[in-house]
Amino acid sequence: MKVFIILAVFLAVITSWVLRQWDADENWAFNIFIIIIPRLLDPPVEAYFGKSKSEQMTLIQSMRDKGEMLVSSERAMRFVFGDGVADALYGLNATRVTKLKMAVDVTCTCPDEATTDDALPLIFFFHSGGLIFGSVNSELPMARYLSQKVGAVVCSPEYRLAPEHPYPAGLDDCVDSSLAVLSDDAQRKHVADALGIRDIVTSRVVTFGVSAGGYLSALVARELTAAGHALALQVMLVPMAQPHGGGTASMFEHWNAPLWNGPLNMWAWSMYIPGDADGTLARHHRVNLLVDPPGEDSIRRLPPAYVQINTKDVLRDEGERYAIRLREAGRLLRLDEYNTNHVGGVLTGIFSKGGPGENAIEDAVNVVRFCMLNTC
Repeated sequence: MKVFIILAVFLAVITSWVLRQWDADENWAFNIFIIIIPRLLDPPVEAYFGKSKSEQMTLIQSMRDKGEMLVSSERAMRFVFGDGVADALYGLNATRVTKLKMAVDVTCTCPDEATTDDALPLIFFFHSGGLIFGSVNSELPMARYLSQKVGAVVCSPEYRLAPEHPYPAGLDDCVDSSLAVLSDDAQRKHVADALGIRDIVTSRVVTFGVSAGGYLSALVARELTAAGHALALQVMLVPMAQPHGGGTASMFEHWNAPLWNGPLNMWAWSMYIPGDADGTLARHHRVNLLVDPPGEDSIRRLPPAYVQINTKDVLRDEGERYAIRLREAGRLLRLDEYNTNHVGGVLTGIFSKGGPGENAIEDAVNVVRFCMLNTC
C-alpha cells in the first residue's frame, strides 16, 4: 500500500510538471521534444562553472556533436525537417554541393537543374548556435532547401567558434569569405566552375541566418554595404542582437525556456566577448546590432531587411528593437512574429506540423524569392 501511495504521488508530481510545461499552441510532438529532450541532452549552464577549460571544452564538444545528430541520416532528416527539406539533399533533384577553401572552408550549393549557361543570384547563409555551437553541416539542409526553392547559389562559411576563437574571429571569417566571393573575380569563377554554372550575379545578393546566424547576417550586411556592395536583402530569423540580452522583458519572461534560455544566452556571450569588464565591446557596432555603425546615413544605405521574431523567445524583444531601428531608417521590409519559442519556426518536420511556427521558414523563403525577382 505504501509503495502504491509513493508511486501515485510521484506520478501526480510528474503529470503536474508536464502539464505546466505543455504549450497548447504546439502539437504533441513539439511538446515532447521541447519538454523532455533538452533535459536529457543539455547540461545546465551551471555544469560548466568551476571546471577547467579542458573540462568545459569536453562538454561543449559533446553538445556540438549532439547537434549533428539531427542531420545524421535521411530518416532523421525527414522526421525533423520534413520531406521538402530532405528532398533538397536526398531527392531526385537534390542540390549540387562543393566545399572550397577561402578565409575558411565555405560550402556552396546550387539547384540540380542549373546548367553551364546559367548565372545565378547569391545568398550568404550563416549557421546558428549562439556563436559557440553549430556548424555548416548542421544547417546545410536548410541552406540547400533555400538554394533549391529560390534558384540561387548559397554559400555558407565554417566560421570559427568561441570560446576557442572569441570575437572577432567568427565575424571576420564571415566577412572575409563573403568579400572573397563578391570582390575577387577569380574566386567567384572558381565557385561557379565548381558548381557547374556560368557565373554568379553579384547584383542580387542576400545575407540569411537564424539566431546567431541572423545576427551575423545583419553584421555582414553592414560590412559588405560599407565596402561598397549593394545587397538585395538581409534576412534575420530570431536573431541575437545585443550582448547578454540587455535586461529585456522577454529575457526575464522566458528565462528558463528549454533549448535557448537566459543563462545560456548570457554564458554564450561571455564566451564570445570574454574579459569585457567595462562593456567596451558590448557597446561596439561590430558586436551590438543596436549600436549604429559610424558614417553618415550608414543605416539608411543598408539593404531592405526581413526580420522574424517568436513570441515565447528570450530574444524576442532585442530582435524587435533592431527591427524598429531599421523601420525608423526606412530599411525594414517586413517584421513577422510567430507565437512559438526560439526553435519553433526552424523544426520544419513533424515537430512543427499544425503549430504557430509551421510556415516560418517557408515565409522567409518566399520573401527571398520575391526580392530575387523584384526590387524590394
